[in-house]
Amino acid sequence: MKGQLTSYVGMFTGTNDELPALRLIEIPIIQRDYAQGRDVPAVTLIRDDFLDALVSALTGGKPISLDFVYGEIEDGTLRPLDGQQRLTTLFLLHWYVAARLDRVAEAQPWLQFAYATRPTAELFCRELVKPDNLPADALSAREPQEWIKDQPWYLYSWRHDPTVASMLNVLDAIHRRLGDPQVDLDAVWQALTSTEGDPAIGFYFLPIDDMPSGEELYIKMNSRGKTLTSWENLKPRLEKLVSGSLTEANFSEFVRRIDGIWTDVLWRLEADGGDWRVDEEFERYLEFIIEVGEWRDGTPADGALLDRAERVLAGDGDKVKRNLAFLFHAFDTWTAEDSVGRVEPIDTGAVFASHFASTAETGTAIGDRVVLFEESRDVDLFRQCCDRYGLGGKNRLFTLAQTLVLFAVLIHRQSPKADVQRRLRVLRNLTDTAGNEVIEARMPDLVAAVEQLMSAESIDAALEWMESRTTFNPDRIADEREKLSLFPDASALQATVFALEDHVLLRGRIFPFDLAPEGWDRLPARTKAFQAITPSEHWPLLTRALLSSGDYGYRIWNLRQFGTVNPTYGASWRDVLTRYGRKNNEGLRTSLAKLLDRVSGQESDPASALQAVIDAFLEDARGGEEPVFDWRYYLVTYPIMSSAPRGVYQGEFLQETGLWFYSMCLMTTQSGGFGGGATYHDPFLMAVREHSGLEDGLLAPTYNLGSPAAPRWMRTTHSETGVRCVQAGFEVDAPQDPDLAETFEEVCRAVGVVDGLLAIQQRLRGEELLDTEDRIEVGARLVTALVEAGL
Repeated sequence: MKGQLTSYVGMFTGTNDELPALRLIEIPIIQRDYAQGRDVPAVTLIRDDFLDALVSALTGGKPISLDFVYGEIEDGTLRPLDGQQRLTTLFLLHWYVAARLDRVAEAQPWLQFAYATRPTAELFCRELVKPDNLPADALSAREPQEWIKDQPWYLYSWRHDPTVASMLNVLDAIHRRLGDPQVDLDAVWQALTSTEGDPAIGFYFLPIDDMPSGEELYIKMNSRGKTLTSWENLKPRLEKLVSGSLTEANFSEFVRRIDGIWTDVLWRLEADGGDWRVDEEFERYLEFIIEVGEWRDGTPADGALLDRAERVLAGDGDKVKRNLAFLFHAFDTWTAEDSVGRVEPIDTGAVFASHFASTAETGTAIGDRVVLFEESRDVDLFRQCCDRYGLGGKNRLFTLAQTLVLFAVLIHRQSPKADVQRRLRVLRNLTDTAGNEVIEARMPDLVAAVEQLMSAESIDAALEWMESRTTFNPDRIADEREKLSLFPDASALQATVFALEDHVLLRGRIFPFDLAPEGWDRLPARTKAFQAITPSEHWPLLTRALLSSGDYGYRIWNLRQFGTVNPTYGASWRDVLTRYGRKNNEGLRTSLAKLLDRVSGQESDPASALQAVIDAFLEDARGGEEPVFDWRYYLVTYPIMSSAPRGVYQGEFLQETGLWFYSMCLMTTQSGGFGGGATYHDPFLMAVREHSGLEDGLLAPTYNLGSPAAPRWMRTTHSETGVRCVQAGFEVDAPQDPDLAETFEEVCRAVGVVDGLLAIQQRLRGEELLDTEDRIEVGARLVTALVEAGL
């Protein structure tokens, strides 16, 4: 039997021989509760849209069709298998209008509606339609839910029935639309009950009579509990929203594409190994498009995605036209005509692979492709956007930097430039690890800057535009302009610069390299040496070799950061090498150039070359008739002293000159930065302990958890005799046990402790009072003597 077009009332009156009149609609026990009245945002949106459409059809708007309603009819009773939610809403709508017009008795033939899912729901429906339970004008002044709950026939147990609660909420929602005195309820009644012509609210009813049971069909249809996805709910609202912003032809094309080729674009991603969640991916990519529109418009991202889409895509202003054009382009750009003129999705992975390479490819020939330093080896930013956009809260899984690069590619595909690879390289250099510079609050300015970069006549013009505004980091912009002026064309030196930029420790910022023309002849060799000595297996030697070449540390307040020996904290090297701009890192640039020239001048392997630099430095420090040992000497001589996990130290040094004394903390932190949660180790005592060769357990740890200003004592475990490092040498703290006092005094006299201090021989060099004997060796002799004496 084919489906017959009918209405709710038409089902009870019968319109032809193939559609007999019903006497009752009963929601079978296998169905779920009535859900359209639930108080959750997603359901509220669906309910509001559905009721708006119904009321519009009843008050002069276009008729509406509610698709098919399936069910079994037995002895005049319809048990619907699909259409339960719609039929329940129509029942409530008919009851409300009948109640308002005092026609419930007249409407009895088509208000026979029952729920078999729960006895409480069945009883509520029965009591609701009794004419005696509804005096005339009962609903004129009060909301239905309030009035019903105040009636003697209302049962308290109904408060706990989800179907009853949902029905009451829907009745209130209907009242908010039809309760206005200006609404002509008689006309609404006529539209509801008329059986002539096409119904104002219609659907195709299909009785099922060729299945052994409704339960079997229900299982096969798999309809129970399967809710619409978020995208399925959003899409019709999006179509309605943009319908007023597009011409009729463009709107028709929009609807055709959103259900056709644009969906095919996303299905193509799934065919390449996706998770087959096309609806979620569609919504994430749409959120990217909408958020870009918000940034371009300067509109806050408040509310649900549909609310945000309305602000960006609804209306007739120039901004809306631009945003709609970008929406079409953002999807259409991933399609192309094939050889026979059919529009098909393209391989987005191949597109992005033509622009970018992953860090996994840096050992191979990557040509002019730009390395993206992301954890994922997949450089297909379109795929990543569809997979992760909007996830992760403030810690976005698809980062703001990635968002800017994807936007740049889309702008390029809208208005291509021949030098796109150089433009993308500049953008990578400006955005990568930009920390608190690429943040949501600045995205409107940064999006405008990216648009300039990708569409301006020249890169330099775009960079000049950026310099005049608050956009990316000024040091980075200035450096890009300098590199552009020095290395404008494809050449060996430009390739060398690009290779440096693609290094994982520099990531686009080559501030520590001298780019002046007089040093161009040494730049290739320095680059080769830098690449050779910077793998993590060389870091223990690199930290000491670079200190051998000069004081290169990054300074902030009374902290210093050097490179790390721990591969886990590679970002520390990046901080040291790239945190300061070119104007502020002369010490680093000088030290690094000196080291690279020494390494490149040797034919040995990288480790041997670094060790040779260290050996030369130590030989020079120890040579002569009166050697001097500054803090650099100690960190270079004793590897344990340069083993700070993140290379961070704190201590007393002259901020103006950078001269550092012998009071120093080797810091480890819980948070990973320079701040709280730190433990303060004394690297001199760590070296003394190691150099003494004493067995583990004879000396206690050498750190405190308080403050860098607190004394850091290393104590013997037997008597808690203490030793600490001070500028003049080592202070010694006597044991508390009076029986050990004499032994302690004997050891002190033997090793030269006077008034609690074992002084280190020193002399003045400039403003520094420096050791002329190795205090680690002196301290090791001291603690050895204390332990061997039984202290």
